[in-house]
Amino acid sequence: MRWALVDFGHPFYRPLTRRIIIFALVLAWTVVEFFAGSTGWLLLFLALSAYVGWGFFLSGQPDQAADDQGGTPPPPGTDKDG
Repeated sequence: MRWALVDFGHPFYRPLTRRIIIFALVLAWTVVEFFAGSTGWLLLFLALSAYVGWGFFLSGQPDQAADDQGGTPPPPGTDKDG
């Protein structure tokens, strides 16, 4: 069993815009804690920002799940045989 704080492979996180918004919110809260002077919360959200940024953008996870690759039919009017 693999331990993870967030399941980055979950279908909810597939759209790039959703990942960017979540990362931006966590990073924005890190900035809020910096200007508030809360060192403990700053370090926590800084670590969380790094973890989320790595998981969403640098971990090498594909944008689409493997089972979605062949499950969608071709658009109408296209010929699969070439």
